[in-house]
Amino acid sequence: MERRSPARRVRRALLPRPQSPRTARLVRLDSGSRALRELRDALLRNPREIPCKYFYDDAGSALFEQITRLPEYFPTRTERALLEARASAIVESAGGRKLTDVVELGSGAASKTVSLLDAALAAGGRPRYVAIDISAHALRRTQEILEAARPEIPVEQVLADYTGDLQLPPKPAGGRRLVLFLGGTIGNDEDEEAIKLLSRVREHMEPDDLLLLGANLITDPAAIHLAYNDAAGVTAAFNRNLLLNVNSFARSNFDPEKFDHYAPYIVEKRRIEMWLVAREAIEVQLGRLAGTLKLARGEGIRTEISRRFSREEVLRLIDAAGFTPERWIESPDARFGLALGLARASLRGL
Repeated sequence: MERRSPARRVRRALLPRPQSPRTARLVRLDSGSRALRELRDALLRNPREIPCKYFYDDAGSALFEQITRLPEYFPTRTERALLEARASAIVESAGGRKLTDVVELGSGAASKTVSLLDAALAAGGRPRYVAIDISAHALRRTQEILEAARPEIPVEQVLADYTGDLQLPPKPAGGRRLVLFLGGTIGNDEDEEAIKLLSRVREHMEPDDLLLLGANLITDPAAIHLAYNDAAGVTAAFNRNLLLNVNSFARSNFDPEKFDHYAPYIVEKRRIEMWLVAREAIEVQLGRLAGTLKLARGEGIRTEISRRFSREEVLRLIDAAGFTPERWIESPDARFGLALGLARASLRGL
């Protein structure tokens, strides 16, 4: 699964600083021609697609929280347990008490990050936590969780699409920054796009800052399939909700009830593909995208890919994006891996 939203314009409203250390910067939805063209082009290509960043309106974020608690959905549990077990070692590698900033891209509700903040406090530090997410709902949950659990940690919330114009707040002189990109989100792109994304992140980091990248690893195909096809139908509801977000953005008239959720694990490609498949012949008015979209019965729109990696593939990605692999941490069941990479002074291509 992933943490993205429609493209957003870099236009921020600075809110008054509250009495608690929580602050927020708002980045407004880009309703301009570039975002509309991106969506229209995706719907018209072969295969038809809707970028998976459209999953995460407030309703989608709430559904994703439910997904992470499902018995079938093991990735979040596995990653959380791995972070809890190795948090102290990760923080030590990131500078211990010298760690001044923990920045999370696609933070969600930040429930997995508390163990890292605890380890930083135990090391004598007090890092600022910068939560970057495209869902206001997720950021509200972050505030609730951290105000209750770790009120001494200063928090800055940034409502933004980190896949666009990423801007990180300046860090203190002599400090060290740890950027988190967790949840296996890197698997939503093919190698070329994944490297481009990580390279853009690297451009906003200084030498000796660190990246912690989480990746889903190759494991039992049956277990992966069940993780995206739960018995309760929550993932299906999450998939269909994407169409409501598109309707809100584009003023189109997709009817989610006319689509079936379809999410096979394709063994030869080592990835899940999520689709919405038309139950009948459909004609959709595309609103601000202009024109109509005709779908035959059984025709699908792909909404996400979620790749599985080997250790070597993950390390290759971060190296190609300008990070020197420093540490590899793998869950005991070999289902999830964390790669810690040190930002190099200069980028090195493939």
